[in-house]
Amino acid sequence: MTFLGNWQKTTKSLQERFGYLMGKELMSDMTFLVGTNEVRIPGHRLVLAANSHDFYNVLYHLRPDSMELRIEDVSVAVFMRFLEYCYTGHIHLELDKVFDVLKLAMRFEMRHLEGICINFVDRLMNTQNCLRFLNKSWQLGCLRLVQKCQEHLADNFGDVLSNNRLPLDFPELPHGAVKWIVELETLQCDEKSLFDAVMMWSRRECTRCNLSVTPQNMRTVLGDIIYQIRFPTMTTQEFAECNKTYPELLSADEMTKIMVFSAVPAARVRFNVHPRLEATFTSLYRDNGIQEVATIRRITKAHRVFDDHNRHGIRLTSSRRINIYGFGIVAKEGKSIYGKCSVWDAEFCFQFPDVKPDVRRKLWENYEIIYVIFKHPLTLESSTSYELSFFNCANVCSVDEIVRETVRKEEITFRFEKFQDFAAIPALLYRILR
Repeated sequence: MTFLGNWQKTTKSLQERFGYLMGKELMSDMTFLVGTNEVRIPGHRLVLAANSHDFYNVLYHLRPDSMELRIEDVSVAVFMRFLEYCYTGHIHLELDKVFDVLKLAMRFEMRHLEGICINFVDRLMNTQNCLRFLNKSWQLGCLRLVQKCQEHLADNFGDVLSNNRLPLDFPELPHGAVKWIVELETLQCDEKSLFDAVMMWSRRECTRCNLSVTPQNMRTVLGDIIYQIRFPTMTTQEFAECNKTYPELLSADEMTKIMVFSAVPAARVRFNVHPRLEATFTSLYRDNGIQEVATIRRITKAHRVFDDHNRHGIRLTSSRRINIYGFGIVAKEGKSIYGKCSVWDAEFCFQFPDVKPDVRRKLWENYEIIYVIFKHPLTLESSTSYELSFFNCANVCSVDEIVRETVRKEEITFRFEKFQDFAAIPALLYRILR
């Protein structure tokens, strides 16, 4: 063995001393065979066993005849990053290597390293890459990272559907991931756009299964995903476009029941009939950079307000300076609404005897959400608590739901709090000020 000098004296910390041993034969008592070429990398059982109970069982309890472990499905560069953490407690992660490091962390049951990888991916997640991240985390079976992807997609799915990565990433998702997305109650998108994305996936799935791309085969590969497409919540025109583009995707009986449901909500249909709360309201507002954030996850009940002194309100704080353009409230279908809105001491009176159809969205039965738009937006400073309330109401319905404490979107974080004994305003319209 080559004399390596007094490295114990020249290294300043315990971390540096163990780091010095990484990948060296000095005092090594086992070997890794890494990659397809089986590159030999020396290891130290004590260090590895101290990081992972799995290593401990293999290297000390099982006592194999040969102290060689094969790691075939990662590169040498990735494995050295993994060893870096085992020997020093620190790791330099890069996006092109983090999922392979995560795979090793999960394989050897190193929850601490798994958490570091998940937090790294979460910080880099955006609308351009979240579908790829979901695909990778789903294939790895990393439920903690899948949950992070779910939170991001639920709040930003409208943007995901509109970016240029969608045709590349969405069709490559596994069946389970597509089903999981379609079942989400809080997707920010309209149902027709989600349907188009799912059809894009089904065409690709037919190709993967060596099936001709026909509506019947697309229905086959979709399986029970089709029943989570909320056809009954689409407009008549949107539903007609779906049937025209994909004839025979739905049976004649299914089409009849869906159309009957639109006129008679009590009709029985197998498809999910409940609108998603965070559906994007109109493309007109989105084109102007205005976004919607829901303060509650789903409206499950409401009751008519008869006392015109009831207040609807929300207390909010945002991490960025924003303009508030309006908010959503629940009302009986077709009813005009009246009242007064205030933010602190700045009051804005409004009266909408004839609300435009593009700011109404049907919820269920004879209820709908109405978006009240201010004549002039309100500027709210960052990290400042505001109280937005709507009172002296007419034709407004009370919503008694648990308010979401924190909502994180791509560039902004909202914190909400419900007024005591007041019904919550379910949605806000805003734009970030640069």
